[in-house]
Amino acid sequence: MQALIRTLKSWLMICPLLTLLLVLAVACGSAAAPTSPPPAAETTDAPQAASQPTAVPEAVSEPKEAMTEVHPGKLVWMIGSYGHERFDPTYGSSEGHDYGRLLHAFLISSEVKDGMRVSSPGIVTKWEVSSDGLTWIYTVKEGAKFHDGTDVTIEDVLWSLRHTTGADSKEKVVSPSYKAFLMESIEITGPDQISSVTTEPISDFALSDAEASGNWRGIVLPKRETMHDPKLDEAYDLDPVGAGIFKLVDHVSAASMTFERFDDYYFQPQYGYSTDLRPNFTTLDLVLVPEEATRVAALRAGEADIAPITMSSKKSVEAGGGRVVFGEEAAYFRVVQMGCMKPQYPCYDLRVRQALNYAVNREEMRDTLYGGPEVMRIKGWGSISPSTIGYSPELDPLPFDPEKARSLLAEAGYKTPDNPSGKDFGELILNTYVSPGLPLMPESAQLVAEYWNRELGINAVVRVGDQSALKKSCRLTEDCYGQILYRDNETKVDGVGSLRSVYGYRPDRKDIVHDNQELFDVVSDAMAVFQPVEREKALKSAYLRIRDEHYHVQIGYINLPWGVGPKVLTWEPYPLSFYPSAIHTITLK
Repeated sequence: MQALIRTLKSWLMICPLLTLLLVLAVACGSAAAPTSPPPAAETTDAPQAASQPTAVPEAVSEPKEAMTEVHPGKLVWMIGSYGHERFDPTYGSSEGHDYGRLLHAFLISSEVKDGMRVSSPGIVTKWEVSSDGLTWIYTVKEGAKFHDGTDVTIEDVLWSLRHTTGADSKEKVVSPSYKAFLMESIEITGPDQISSVTTEPISDFALSDAEASGNWRGIVLPKRETMHDPKLDEAYDLDPVGAGIFKLVDHVSAASMTFERFDDYYFQPQYGYSTDLRPNFTTLDLVLVPEEATRVAALRAGEADIAPITMSSKKSVEAGGGRVVFGEEAAYFRVVQMGCMKPQYPCYDLRVRQALNYAVNREEMRDTLYGGPEVMRIKGWGSISPSTIGYSPELDPLPFDPEKARSLLAEAGYKTPDNPSGKDFGELILNTYVSPGLPLMPESAQLVAEYWNRELGINAVVRVGDQSALKKSCRLTEDCYGQILYRDNETKVDGVGSLRSVYGYRPDRKDIVHDNQELFDVVSDAMAVFQPVEREKALKSAYLRIRDEHYHVQIGYINLPWGVGPKVLTWEPYPLSFYPSAIHTITLK
């Protein structure tokens, strides 16, 4: 095994493609108790009556200026991938966070309280849900502005919501999380209110429009003449206008993006907010540098201020006067056995799925490939980590037990090193890609394949492909059935979206793992609980029930090590963020 790991590390050094993957992933494992879901207010008994609203921003008696003097200088932030380089999230799938969140303002903002990520008022100042759980009512703020000086209007908010989740947009959007929302209507229902009606109760609806979610769907865009027009959409990408903390002033494709501080960003005391989320410096250069060695050299030379690294570069960064800052619980290994409802595939048998979980030596992977628990934590299930609503330690991965794994596989009738008379398992393919959000992902997949080869005698083979093409193929076709989809994904404040996406009833999708009506009902029942205390109990119960089916091969989650140069005096990145976050906490020397 040590020889394999040495081979993998040597392979990484000589292969430019794989150096790309030394980008990113976040999350230091906080063991604090999960918070109650902030967006879902308590329901009432009155039919169709709105529930108790969330808190509005704290009022200030007099307008105030920025809390901190603005540094006249520039921050250089290097990243390993731009993804699709589109500024409208509708047409991308889990890409573009690094720049999209700088340019755009969210309908619902976020903050950190007691170390936990929670939602707070943004462009939407409060959100309410009807007693039947089908109607969400947003109250829209007046006074926010886009970068071109025009006001953010309720019509812009309406257009943005319809653009990403409207019934007519379902065939246009790319992200599975957007497609999962089944909408009846999205309409203006008052001078400052928009009502979204869903076909079923969706308790995390508002959170999915929040800055604290794992996607950037919940941004507000300036409305365009039509909902989806390729020419207008492409024109917007060439000259994007947002309402976020920075405005884009220069974009060199596949090279750099230059942003300038937006002084009129709405989230500041002058506009009624108790804190100022504007950056404390003037300019940010977001530079594409796929190779980690180049990023580390730039940090040491003072040519970069923040960049994703791996722990193998920690001493080099520190020797140059820098340090390592960890994000908390940023990304997890989403390793799913596909098409298991089909009896012709081995994973149809629960014992096979259990065996694959017991045969993975996660501790060895953590310590040898990732350098220990500072980066990789063996906790959680899927997107459910310690900071997620409904998490419990019972969800943590199964222990490494190769003897039990072989016994389970033999009971299922398959050949193992201890049972040579069983039927042949056949080739097991692990489909993966170089991840912009989870470091060393193909290498970790290769280790898992080696564990299955060694402990179970399974001919496991890793295939490294294109991220977008692989996701599309596994989502829209049966090409991945009987195989493993070994991918990255973001951890969540609220895991209902992942629960719905992977285990809910979706007749229009191919990337399903079961056809068990009981599990469909478990998902629907959990989604229909809104009261915070009861909701946490319902989610915990649902997660445990579905986890016991072991469709996921559990690995754990990743903390993102950021290399930070000496010019950066302070920075406190948000937990559950695999992208640049909490920019307002950065101060420069």
